[in-house]
Amino acid sequence: MDACQTVKAYFDALINGDTDRLIKMMSLADHYVKIGTEPDEHIEGGENARDYFQNIVANAADIAIEYEHLDVQEREAVAWFYTRQIWRLKWLGKPEELAVRLTGVLEKEDGTWKFVQIHASVGVPA
Repeated sequence: MDACQTVKAYFDALINGDTDRLIKMMSLADHYVKIGTEPDEHIEGGENARDYFQNIVANAADIAIEYEHLDVQEREAVAWFYTRQIWRLKWLGKPEELAVRLTGVLEKEDGTWKFVQIHASVGVPA
C-alpha cells in the first residue's frame, strides 16, 4: 500500500472496529505520538498504542466518517497527511457529530508505511 492507501485503511479500520489492524499500522518506535481531542488523550511510544486503540474500539460504535478534504504527501521514507472530516458515532452510547481535523506523519518501516504521529482536534460547529 502507498501512504494514501494506508491513511484510508486507518479510517476504515476505525469504522470497522478492527483493533488488530489499527495496531499493525502503528510504529513501535519510541518517537510515536498520538494526541487526541480530550485533555488527557495522548500517548507516547508505540508500545502504548494497543491499550489506546482497544479503548477507542470498545467505546465507539456506529462510526461513519465523511471526508471534506484529504491530502497525503509521500517522499521516499516519510509521508504526512491532513484531513478534515465529519464523524458521526456513538461514544459511550451517546450519539455525537464532530467536525474533526487530523494531521499525521508516517515512516516506511521494512517497506510498510507506519504511523509515527497522529494529532486530532475538533472544530467548532457552524
